Amino acid sequence: MKLTKTLVDGCLPRASRYRLNDTLVPGLSLVVFPGGAKTYYLRHRTIDGRQVDLKLGTPVELTPDDARRIARDMLAQVREGRDPGAERRQLRQAPTLADLADRYMATHGKAKRSGLNDEILWRLHILPALGRVRVTALTRQQVREFHTSHSKPITANRALEVLSKAMALAEDWGWRQPGANPCDGVKANPERKRRRYLTPDELGRLRAALIEWEIAGPLSLRWRFAQLVRLLLLTGARLNEIMQGRWEWINWDRCELVVPIEAHKTGDETGEPRVITLSDRATEILLQLREHQSAKCPWLIQGSRIEQHLVGYRRLWLSLLSDAQIRDLRVHDLRHTFASYTLSHGHSLGVVGQLLGHRSTQTTARYAHLVDEVARSAVRQVGAGLKV
Repeated sequence: MKLTKTLVDGCLPRASRYRLNDTLVPGLSLVVFPGGAKTYYLRHRTIDGRQVDLKLGTPVELTPDDARRIARDMLAQVREGRDPGAERRQLRQAPTLADLADRYMATHGKAKRSGLNDEILWRLHILPALGRVRVTALTRQQVREFHTSHSKPITANRALEVLSKAMALAEDWGWRQPGANPCDGVKANPERKRRRYLTPDELGRLRAALIEWEIAGPLSLRWRFAQLVRLLLLTGARLNEIMQGRWEWINWDRCELVVPIEAHKTGDETGEPRVITLSDRATEILLQLREHQSAKCPWLIQGSRIEQHLVGYRRLWLSLLSDAQIRDLRVHDLRHTFASYTLSHGHSLGVVGQLLGHRSTQTTARYAHLVDEVARSAVRQVGAGLKV
């Protein structure tokens, strides 16, 4: 008999399960169980002659026409020599995004300087939304919905970057067909580039606060953090280049801090170590740090334990800003301040880019407006001096 909605809905359970075969699609049937449950099955023979029953779904999920369409598709696969049952089992066993996150962090995440941030993005943002999705089944629409529904646009962008990298790795690992990254074409949220520098008044208050913090003495965490801040201002280095810097990186003869390829932001792209030039004052601070910490400590900025570099800097940073009465300043803005003071002393954008370790001149170009300010200041000084 032909399976219809009326027939399916009207089937009553019996003492034992029974099967109603569909006359339109060979092998398609509705199985009614003693408890009242009903399920569509497709019975067919595999290539090696085995008879198998494939579960298609329940009447709640499928209409009879839906069941016939799926059954016809599967029978077509069988005629092509495929095994839809085996393919289904393989799909059920296929890795999920949770599995991808584990492998990403175990292999790629630990090698990255941003590994901790990546772990947070996976744990707090990506996995709660997409963790159970199969890697092979993730679609661009799912990625787009995840990205646009996030309450924090900037965090959503960072999560999208991590997810895109992970899906590219999934292709390399054979977990997904190549050339179909579902993150491609998902537009990132607009981000406003910050241009924040310490003003002369703020710099004066920061100097005073740093002096106050040094009163605690070289054995205190505050004293060491004050030296970290000074080194960031004096070198234009990125936070981790100093905070996670090692004594073995310093070339005392050349007054340079040589950050290995694997330890700086653009190392993977440039294939070269990052050389940070040390001024006399920066060298003096480093000598003071070395003098007042254990010889067993490999780190420039020792943490609360000898074997550990400084961690959890944010609490110290906010406390320092509070003492200096400075608002809305990031640690990274010390790097911008170094660049602005370098330009104000007449050095070119090329020199600034070299000192900051920029890979591209486009990155350094963000400071071009400061060159204009220096030029205007020079013109004013000349005008005042000529007195014509």
